[in-house]
Amino acid sequence: MTTNGEARLMNGEAWDEFCDRLKAIGRQVRRPEVPADPFTRAEGYRYLTRVLRSSFDIFTEHADPLFPVIYRPCDEMVKYGGDDPDKYLQKCVLSGDRDYVLRGTRGTVQSISFLTQGSSYGDGGTMMPTGHLDSSDLEIGPDGRFEIRVSAKEQPGNWLPMKPETQALLIRQIFGDRRREEIAELEIACVDAPPTPAPLDPDVFEAGLRRAVAFLDGTVQLFCNWSERYQQHTNELPQEDPELCRSVGGDPKIRYFNSYWALGPDEALVVELPRVPECEAWSFQVCNYWLESLDYRYFRTNVNKRTAHVEPDGRVRIVVCERDPGHANWITTAGHANGTMLFRLTDAKEVVEPVTRVVPWTSLRA
Repeated sequence: MTTNGEARLMNGEAWDEFCDRLKAIGRQVRRPEVPADPFTRAEGYRYLTRVLRSSFDIFTEHADPLFPVIYRPCDEMVKYGGDDPDKYLQKCVLSGDRDYVLRGTRGTVQSISFLTQGSSYGDGGTMMPTGHLDSSDLEIGPDGRFEIRVSAKEQPGNWLPMKPETQALLIRQIFGDRRREEIAELEIACVDAPPTPAPLDPDVFEAGLRRAVAFLDGTVQLFCNWSERYQQHTNELPQEDPELCRSVGGDPKIRYFNSYWALGPDEALVVELPRVPECEAWSFQVCNYWLESLDYRYFRTNVNKRTAHVEPDGRVRIVVCERDPGHANWITTAGHANGTMLFRLTDAKEVVEPVTRVVPWTSLRA
């Protein structure tokens, strides 16, 4: 008997529905609050293609929980949600009713965070955590190797919890200095998997097609809403609600300060941290309107605890503008007149809020 998924593939309904929904999602790029210029519009449509590419990785290419593959949902090209230049993001599919073994070598990155998740942005705009393990809690051998049991049942040694609803594993490898540090090498396997994967299941693919476009829809709507909301406090940096950040997959150790910036050609944004609190890490970055990090391969678009210059009095001043004013902590806007920005404070003993002000660019040269 033909299943519903098979029938939808055979009569073209599955593909037509996918294309129709894709067309509707494109209207998000033309929302009234979005800057109406060709540059922002082009970045917006490019953003859709990038997130769609990631959607296919998640829901069609690497979607078998019996044979999980660790891949990069965001990289130097595919970006969304204020992706962090100081993080090497990895992901793989899981099933909460299975057990997994994650093996790896520690590398030299500053830290690694492992987070199991029970939903995706296609499920109402959330990525609810179901378990967490940090590299500071890992038992690591003298050769730098480690093994983690990923299971809904408590395990001895290194254990990363899941719940029955767990769908995925998110890995954040955090750099202090991306150019000098080596990432951890990781691999994962399902404990009781069969010898080989099954052939493509038409029903599974049809469902994956629907979930991929739902993820695109949920992701784009969520972060377009964020960019709209951030415009209410342009050029300021208020702290984001920790529970909101946690619900969308934010690291529970991080305090997030998110906002919108807009500058004229002869203006600069000064972001000042009155003092640096005792913390594992902090960072500041600028993004475009679509919450994509700017091209950190070629431009300096962020500073962090290790790369920032600290004044003799303990303050940190960061300058955001298009042209280099000769400041030690200058961040370029890389051809953008507006966008979003993020300040992260990781595992801090106290929360020190950044202070912002817009100044004439010429005042920085005095």
